[in-house]
Amino acid sequence: MAVRLTDDLIAALIKQADGGRHEMADAALPDLQLRISGGQAAWSVRARVINGRRPRIPLGAWPSIGVLEARTYAEALRTSLEQAASTEEPALTVFTLLDRYEARRLSQLRKGAVMGRALRSALEAIAYRDATKLSRRDIAEAIDKIADRAPIQANRSLAYTKAFFGWCVGRGYLEANPSAGISKPTRERTRERTPSLDELADIWSAAGVLGYPFGHVVRLLILTAARRDEVGGLRIDELELPAGSDEALWVIPAERSKNGRAIRVPLPPLARQTLASALACRSAAGPFVFSTNDEKSVSGWSKAKLRLDREIAAIRAKRGDAAMVPWRFHDLRRSFATNACDVLQIDPAVADRCLNHVGASTTSTISRVYGRNEMFEQRRDALQKWSAFFGKAVAIGPTPPAS
Repeated sequence: MAVRLTDDLIAALIKQADGGRHEMADAALPDLQLRISGGQAAWSVRARVINGRRPRIPLGAWPSIGVLEARTYAEALRTSLEQAASTEEPALTVFTLLDRYEARRLSQLRKGAVMGRALRSALEAIAYRDATKLSRRDIAEAIDKIADRAPIQANRSLAYTKAFFGWCVGRGYLEANPSAGISKPTRERTRERTPSLDELADIWSAAGVLGYPFGHVVRLLILTAARRDEVGGLRIDELELPAGSDEALWVIPAERSKNGRAIRVPLPPLARQTLASALACRSAAGPFVFSTNDEKSVSGWSKAKLRLDREIAAIRAKRGDAAMVPWRFHDLRRSFATNACDVLQIDPAVADRCLNHVGASTTSTISRVYGRNEMFEQRRDALQKWSAFFGKAVAIGPTPPAS
């Protein structure tokens, strides 16, 4: 169905929609299409035939993009595609180069899949443009659109984009990087939030209410100072649980470690107790310690964090305390480092290795050596001291029961 679309007409159509999905073309520009679904509307362009296909190219949501703006984008995109089709040799489009980048570079990186998705989302509006004719303004406008809704994500997308086009230059596909010189759209501040021992006690108690799997995950994050995804993706075959010992060993493989190096993590008694409780709750079928479907590692962190914050608020309200200042899971690592160095007098180099940092970028020779030294016994002693100190300071009760 083709009608001459206006913003007022779209608003009326959304109100009249019956909850199903409706699509219509703009009579003024038939390649421009509007899809209404779930009370929302989004624009797309039906591209000309490319390599035997006629892809649908998303433009964005209405009313963020009005009718006149959508027509302008669609006309520019159609002109670009027609110019590319008229040349004897197919143009190197942005997504053609991105396909090669994913196959030859991102496939080798641990976070390559994440970077690829971010790039495709960021460069969607110029997906079928000739990459050799892109300007700095084209890239800046694509990044600025992201910054309007997700400022920090825009910074990450810009970094990925610069790396992508830099690779294209290095491989000879482009003569210059069109994203070079573009500044970050958003200023970022280094986080300094460090939950206190009292706050850690509330987090620990609230985690007990959550139970398996997230309650156990949060408690292990506190006790090990490991990264969220490292604990969340813990596999059974990464654990050594010697009989007759109240300790355990966790080996994080290189492919799951942020710095790309395997490391042995000594687990003190309280961590092993928490781990044993989690193992008693899990299904015997899956390879992961923490999972909700026996096939994949635990997911749904945002919802779990909301539940955790609600439980924390309830605990503090019951005592008549003010609400807790917003915090993130990564802040738990900072709490460990602060208490380890300032209270327990643990060597900063040892605390840094407990966090699995590598000091290779520093000018200090000592830090570079420590960065390559696993310092296992020193870390074992540090984590035991932290576990004992934390347990005593917050009067830890029993670990979450199996369910």
